[in-house]
Amino acid sequence: MRGRDKALIAMALTMVMMLSGCSSSQTDNLLDSGIKYIQDHEYQKAKETLEKALSQGASEHDCCRALGICSLEQGDYDSAIEYFKTALSSGNGIIHDVDFDTNFYLAKAYYLNDDYSDAISVYNAILNLRKNDKNAIYMRGVCYLEQGDHDLAMTDFQTVMKLDPKGYDRIIEIYQLLADNGYEDEGIEILEGVRDQNHMTNYELGQIAFYLGNNAQAQNYLELARNEKNDMDKSPIILLLGQTGEKQGDYNYAISVYKSYLEENGEHAEIYNRLGLCEMQMAVSYNDISYYSMAINDFETGLALNDPNENKALLRNEITAYEYTGDFETANSLMSTYLSLYPDDEEAQREAVFIATRI
Repeated sequence: MRGRDKALIAMALTMVMMLSGCSSSQTDNLLDSGIKYIQDHEYQKAKETLEKALSQGASEHDCCRALGICSLEQGDYDSAIEYFKTALSSGNGIIHDVDFDTNFYLAKAYYLNDDYSDAISVYNAILNLRKNDKNAIYMRGVCYLEQGDHDLAMTDFQTVMKLDPKGYDRIIEIYQLLADNGYEDEGIEILEGVRDQNHMTNYELGQIAFYLGNNAQAQNYLELARNEKNDMDKSPIILLLGQTGEKQGDYNYAISVYKSYLEENGEHAEIYNRLGLCEMQMAVSYNDISYYSMAINDFETGLALNDPNENKALLRNEITAYEYTGDFETANSLMSTYLSLYPDDEEAQREAVFIATRI
C-alpha cells in the first residue's frame, strides 16, 4: 500500500498546486512553498508556512487541504481530520475530482485514528456518487474487518475482486488482511482460486507462490521475472526474491540478491534495511561480529536516503545492531534520537531503560 499512498499524496499536492495557480503574489508563493516543504518531508516548516499563507488570505480550501496532508504525514490524525473537513466545507458546493480525493484523505485519517465508523461513512458518501469506486469499496471492507464484521468485509472484498479480477496486488493485500485477522485459510482459498499459470506473469505467479508458502517455487518464478527485459520497476521483485531466501534460511542468497540490485540500481531504503537484517542473521549464524558492522553501514546508507516509510525501521534496527556489538554508548545516543522522533513507541521506551543500565 505504500507505493499507492505515495502516489496519492503526490497527486493531491499536484492538484493543490494546480488550483492555487502560479501567481507571483506573496500568499500564493507561501502556499507553493508549503507544498514544496511537504514534498521534501519537512513537515514542521510546511505547517508554519501554510499557516502563514492562510493568515494572509490564501485560499482556505487549498491551505487546509495541504495542512491536512501535512498533519496526516506527521501522524496528527485529529488535526488532519479537522483540516480536511474545513477544506471540504469551504468549497463552492460543486463537487470536483479534488473533493473526492480530499474525502479519501479524510477517510484515511479517520481510519488511522481508529475511527472506523466515521471512515465507513465517508466511503459510503463517495460510493453514493461513484458506486464502483474500487478503492472506496476495498477500504470500507478493511474498516468492516477492523470492526470485526467479517461478512460485510468479505462482501466488499468479493465485489472488488469481481470489478478487477486481475488486480493481484490488491488480492494479495486481501489475503494478508484476512491472515492477520485469523482468517488465513479463507485467504489461501482466494489465492489458490486466482492462480492461473496460463495468463499470469512470472512476477504474479511468484507472488502467489510466496504467500502460499511455496518458497522454492516462488524463487524460480521471481528469478525469471528478475531477468526479464522490460521497464518494470524490479525492486518489488527483488524484495520478494530476497525473502524467499530468508524464509529458507539462505541468507547468503538473500544478501547476494539485495547487493546485486543495489550495485546496479543504487538507492532503495527498504532493500538496504532487508540487507542489514540479513547481515545481522549472518552474525548470529557465524558468530562473527563483523557482520553487525556491515549491517550498521547498510542501515546508515538507507537512512541517508530519507525515505519516511523506512526511516523508523532503519533507525530502530541500527540501534539493535549497535547493542549487539556492545557499543551501548552509541545505542543510547541513537535511542534518544529515535524516541524524540517516535515518542509513542512503548517497546523502544522499555529498550531505552535496558540500554541505560548497560552504560
